[in-house]
Amino acid sequence: MTRTRLSDPGSREHAERTSTSSSTLTPRSSGPDDPESFYAGFDGPNDPGHPRNWSSGRKVVFVTVVCIAIFAVSFASSIFGPASPILAAQHHVSETVMQLGVSLFVAGFAVGPLLWGPFAEVVGHSIPVLVGLCCCGLLHIPLGLAEDVATILVIRFLAGAFGSAVLAVGSGMVSELYGPIPRGTALACTATVVNLGSVFAPIVSSYVVARVSWRWLAWITLAFFGCVAPLAVFFLKETAPRRILASRARKLRRAGERVGATPEPAFDIKLMARKYLTKPVVLFCKEPILIIMTTHLTFVYGLLYMAYQLFPLAYKMRGWALDSATLPFISVALGLMASPVFVAVFMNTWYKRRWLERGKQCAPEDRLPPMILGACLLPPALLWFGWSMERHWFSQVVASLFIGLGLQLVFISGIVYIVDVYMTNVVSAISIHVTIRSIFAASFPIWTRAMYEALGVEWMATALAGFAAVMMPFPILFFMYGPKIRSWSRYSVKE
Repeated sequence: MTRTRLSDPGSREHAERTSTSSSTLTPRSSGPDDPESFYAGFDGPNDPGHPRNWSSGRKVVFVTVVCIAIFAVSFASSIFGPASPILAAQHHVSETVMQLGVSLFVAGFAVGPLLWGPFAEVVGHSIPVLVGLCCCGLLHIPLGLAEDVATILVIRFLAGAFGSAVLAVGSGMVSELYGPIPRGTALACTATVVNLGSVFAPIVSSYVVARVSWRWLAWITLAFFGCVAPLAVFFLKETAPRRILASRARKLRRAGERVGATPEPAFDIKLMARKYLTKPVVLFCKEPILIIMTTHLTFVYGLLYMAYQLFPLAYKMRGWALDSATLPFISVALGLMASPVFVAVFMNTWYKRRWLERGKQCAPEDRLPPMILGACLLPPALLWFGWSMERHWFSQVVASLFIGLGLQLVFISGIVYIVDVYMTNVVSAISIHVTIRSIFAASFPIWTRAMYEALGVEWMATALAGFAAVMMPFPILFFMYGPKIRSWSRYSVKE
């Protein structure tokens, strides 16, 4: 165990190296002869207590449990969709009103960066994930007992707000375990399950509401969270280095050692407001890369929630029952699951070779080739789906696979690119991105039916393909001219 004196010239540097927070550390004011001017530190760069040095098996288990937790929240977000017509008839309201059950849950995700980000900086990373996961699950008890529309909608929003802790903090915990190359693969997995859970939920939901009460959706989701929560409590240990060192200091003091607590940044509400409110807005208004990437990722994220309404409508036109009409989502899921495999192969071949050639460093734009492929796949896949209505259903199912693959490649690479470009301002960049993406994507399920009734499947798919085609050149342009665009920015990393 390392004991470092805060009055030594190198101790502040050591503290900053062992912290992943960008906040300024405030040293203790103890004198050099005070035993408590020492604090617990890591035993060198290979200390097994540091998350980067955990065993491969422990990391795999950790990432798996994080992915399961993210899957559970994502599953809960869309499971309500197929029940909307039944609830609308039961409560004598329009289906559009009941679609708010999905939209408000997604809108709750916008709370994540604003609430859980500052909370995680104060208490560490594991506690917000556990609190959010448990509260999101428990809220399905009053949801299953609800008797009026207002109660249902309020609970759905609160469940999304608590569930957003898992999405906002969980992926950050995974990123603390790995270096640049394996980190890309691990984040590809977490980004995939963000969408994968919401794809499988409508399949389960349609069969449940067709055979038993819609209230069983709440009980099934509660049971799912009840299985996930113990795994999270047992396996999701703290990954923030500063909190790990604080825990070590407490153990040393209980053992009789006179060791001071690890230096903590003072909680500054003005600093938090600037980091999570003011600065993100400034970034979004001034950064063309962030604006365009957020627009593109919002589109593909919202497209998935739109598909939960459009697919059943399209297949019901073929005479399929509601439960059967959701089975083609399996094809979308296969496309989603193929995307992290593609990204992993890319990261361990082309990207790794480029990383080694450049002295173990790469430009952010080197992350973009999978996004370019996804952006090029999406427009023809949407056209293929829309204009196959008169052909065999298998054609639309195959098109759905390429829709899932295309949108997920865009989603994964886009998020990683934002992180790499705004590495020194990543908290602000990601917080505004997630907030805007969640708010706008929440509106997609509301106007899907109106768009379908006005245009039909064919022309609706054509309109979506047109927007995807408009966005398609941007990742190519960023790949070619990204370094020059970044050179104009005050906030992005430079070459």
